[in-house]
Amino acid sequence: MTIEALVPLTNGLTVTACGNTLVCDCARITPIRSDAIDIKFLIAGTDWVPRLRLLRERVLKATPDEVTKIVQRVVKSAVACR
Repeated sequence: MTIEALVPLTNGLTVTACGNTLVCDCARITPIRSDAIDIKFLIAGTDWVPRLRLLRERVLKATPDEVTKIVQRVVKSAVACR
C-alpha cells in the first residue's frame, strides 16, 4: 500500500468502541525520518486525536485491510471507554 493511500483509507473509517460508533476524520501524515511516518487523525465530534507511528516499510508491505485493523486498534485503545 502506498503512503498516499493512507489519508483516504483513514478519513471516514468507522470504529465501534464501547458501544459507540466513532468516525475518523482529518488524517495528517508526517514523515518522521527517512524510515518512519507519523499518522494523526481526529475522531469526529470529539477532541480526541489518536497518533501512531509506523515504519515506512511496514506500510508499503501492508494491505489496506491490515492498516485498517491497526488504525481501529489505535482508536479503541485511545478511547478506552471514557
